[in-house]
Amino acid sequence: MIFSLKLPMQGPLKYVNAYLIKDGKESLLIDTGLPTQEDIMVLNNYLREYGYPDLVVITHYHPDHMGLVRLFKDSKILIHERELSYLNYLLSDEYEREMKAFFSANGFPHELIQKLFRNRNRFHDIIEGVTFNTVRDGDIIKIADKQLKVIWTPGHTMGHICLTYEDVIFCGDHILQDVTPNVSLLKLDDNPLKGYLESLDRVKNLDVEQLYPAHGEPFKEFRLRIEEIKNHHKQRLSEILRIIKAKGRANAYEIATGISWYKKWDDLSTFDKQLAIGETLAHIKYLIEEGTIKEINSNSIYYTISS
Repeated sequence: MIFSLKLPMQGPLKYVNAYLIKDGKESLLIDTGLPTQEDIMVLNNYLREYGYPDLVVITHYHPDHMGLVRLFKDSKILIHERELSYLNYLLSDEYEREMKAFFSANGFPHELIQKLFRNRNRFHDIIEGVTFNTVRDGDIIKIADKQLKVIWTPGHTMGHICLTYEDVIFCGDHILQDVTPNVSLLKLDDNPLKGYLESLDRVKNLDVEQLYPAHGEPFKEFRLRIEEIKNHHKQRLSEILRIIKAKGRANAYEIATGISWYKKWDDLSTFDKQLAIGETLAHIKYLIEEGTIKEINSNSIYYTISS
């Protein structure tokens, strides 16, 4: 049986779905919710009703999915090996040094850069004392007489995973019905948009009938939604090209502030600016890798159309 555990969160998404799968006396939990007192209370109420999980699977490292993982130290906790590797990098001094230098070279103001890194250390508290077991693409997770298959779906994060179970797929933030998942450049040698578009096609071709997202209700029209998401990114790539062509050359900050977000740049919150910056850099990296634009790197970094 599948139970949807709706855990509250602030903002337009309103809640994150954790999913509990029970087969006889064994159970598995997918994601945990935010590290808030409200989510602890709501989650504990669910667990008193349905039972404590033997296994916990984390679709990706974001706080609304992994935030309460410390509550399950007595369970076996599974995460993709690339996600754990990235999480260790995120908490390192190397990450802050590399990314701050990259943002600065791309023209982002010092004050904004400082704000972007302000909450990074919260992940120390989230995972303190937790032992993770890693999984890979194609691994089988057994629960009593049932099994789930790990599908590696990079893009939203480097080690994001979906799980197939019978004729459904638990998709985390990989595909959402009403919101386009954020795809950000999280590591300088990554090409997240390329990985995301490829993994969308992979999910599209799976033999499943219904998608269980981390936000919103389960839906069956996910193949149509995949095409909508792909078109969104094509339009974003075209918009970035128009900005670069109009300027002749542009740094990432000039590109990010010129994109048509849902609000004017100055009206975006720091969190939304962080998402917008990551998304801009992911699209720039994609265009570089496909040879459409090139990077000019001296003391500062600019981008221009390839000749």
